Amino acid sequence: MTAGTRNVRIFMSEQCFELLVDAMAAFSKQTRRFQTMRMTVQAACSRLKSHGVSKVELEEFLAEYPIDGDIRIFLEVTPEWAQDYDSLRAKVRKICEQTISDKVLVPFALHLAVKHNLL
Repeated sequence: MTAGTRNVRIFMSEQCFELLVDAMAAFSKQTRRFQTMRMTVQAACSRLKSHGVSKVELEEFLAEYPIDGDIRIFLEVTPEWAQDYDSLRAKVRKICEQTISDKVLVPFALHLAVKHNLL
């Protein structure tokens, strides 16, 4: 686990931003409490720990969602959930055999969590 807090800056596409907003809304409705972006991404990473990630799902996600964009977001990854975040990153790295950037990892995690009703 990483010591300390990481502040991740991501520039994402409008479609990925809409995915983020929709996931936050779904998670807020499910918990019946307002959920921030960090809380939503944290929950997605935590709930994907025991879930498999396939190369086909990643390829389908990348085909459906343009990644690059000019919408800037900041994500604070604290020590309390950095291990879950890094674990998901390692799973994705293993299936695609290359390092995956945060601008792909964050919306992909939300996509998987929504798709599999984990939020």
